[in-house]
Amino acid sequence: MEEYLHAFDDILRSSINTLAFTGAGVSWESGIPTFRGSGGIWEQYPPSMYGNLPGLAVVFVLRGKKLAGFAAEVVSTLVEASPNPCHSALARMEEEDMLKGIITQNVDDLHSLAGSKKVLELHGNAYRLKCSRCRSTRKMERERLVEVAQRLKQPGVKRRDLLGALRHYASRCSECGGRTRPDVVFFGESLPPGAMDESVLLASECELLLVLGTTSVVYPAALVPRVAMDAGARIVEINPQPTNLTPLADLSIPYPAGDFFATYMKMAGWE
Repeated sequence: MEEYLHAFDDILRSSINTLAFTGAGVSWESGIPTFRGSGGIWEQYPPSMYGNLPGLAVVFVLRGKKLAGFAAEVVSTLVEASPNPCHSALARMEEEDMLKGIITQNVDDLHSLAGSKKVLELHGNAYRLKCSRCRSTRKMERERLVEVAQRLKQPGVKRRDLLGALRHYASRCSECGGRTRPDVVFFGESLPPGAMDESVLLASECELLLVLGTTSVVYPAALVPRVAMDAGARIVEINPQPTNLTPLADLSIPYPAGDFFATYMKMAGWE
């Protein structure tokens, strides 16, 4: 790994406008399972039913217990996760003015929890609620999600218990009284207004893009590395498995991002 550490450090310190683009692999190192791929959540819970609001409504009516299991698994992994060395390193890089911001496909809020200030969330945030009527948003306390997970894990949970847990999580909008929902992007929905536009703008202006823990195949988010490359930015990819981006990267580091940054922080004296 040593040769990669020094090569990465040289590229990073030579850039005055560096941006990070993170994906599910970064969250996976914090204990949040990926949705796609072998062992992913979609193997047990098909996205055609569990990845969109109409499908979830059908599952609620026909298979309430199964939906409770799905919700309990997703919520539990979110609240039990904590930032890993990749999150911590990016926050420190921002603090040292070595990183201008993060564009993430993850909804777990771990970048912000680690201390990063400039975070663009392309797929929303599971700790935020959005009003379906006035579109206002508000942050959800982690403690409330813990309570929801505990309710859904009770033995013999019934549909009414699931409904009660959902109401406890997504209470009425304090602004207009409308119904609220998780501010995350389901299949078939558009990205948050302005998020993709701002991400493309930042990518087109950056000098160096760090592509971390993502296969860069989920569109439109996967446009971010392409925009950066087309604009002449250097690309550093950190991912344990090769991707379509690997042969195009200026430096490809075949390690999990958390493992790599744990060692890099020691080398940089950031611990």
